[in-house]
Amino acid sequence: MRTAAIGLALFTCLGWGQTTDLRDRTFFLTHTPAVQQFQEVATVIRTIADIREAAADKDQRSVTVHASASQITMAEWLFNELDTQTVQASVPHEYRVPGTTDDLVRLFYLTDAATVQDFQEAATLVRTIADFRRAFTYNEPRAFVVRGTAAQIGLAEWLLKELEPSATPSTREYRMPNSNDDVVRVLHLGNTQNVQDFQKAATAIRNATQIQRVFTYNSPRAVALRGTADQIALAARLAKDLDHR
Repeated sequence: MRTAAIGLALFTCLGWGQTTDLRDRTFFLTHTPAVQQFQEVATVIRTIADIREAAADKDQRSVTVHASASQITMAEWLFNELDTQTVQASVPHEYRVPGTTDDLVRLFYLTDAATVQDFQEAATLVRTIADFRRAFTYNEPRAFVVRGTAAQIGLAEWLLKELEPSATPSTREYRMPNSNDDVVRVLHLGNTQNVQDFQKAATAIRNATQIQRVFTYNSPRAVALRGTADQIALAARLAKDLDHR
């Protein structure tokens, strides 16, 4: 069988630990006809499951992995979730990594994102605000795949609800568990005339508050911030002023 590496590196050393319990498994993707889709699914499976050795065959639409049993189990779950024609966005898609106390994989379907750009902006915002080290996107079904702690997953879920186009702007804050002064807030500047004005307002808020994690989502004119309670309170006041000029 002729194997072509697409977006994957066979025997790539990525720094993960060695294991002796390795086996081969091939997954055939039947609902991802486009090469770009195939690349995205293969990359998600390899990276989220921490698989060092993987090869993709674009002609066979297959991904062969050489990994431990636990990695293959996770890869199979990801494969079944992603290689489908039916998406139930309202149902939690979550995988708890066996043998760990706080290591989860979660799929979010951002079906309200009208364009790929909107989808990528929302995913980047959530990934950075929640500090995910492993977060990847699958553009066609608007699937956003993350791996992290329960606290990170909880924050991601909250953020995505706040970013929904139908969401009513609120004064709610998200306080990170086990932290006295780590606050997340989504501010909506719906009265800004255009994207340029919106970005200027977001920059002004960032500069005035000195908040390091400030990220924007252009389409709904949403700004997500993570900082101290005082910083977030100041940002909310500034946003109110800037949005009504």
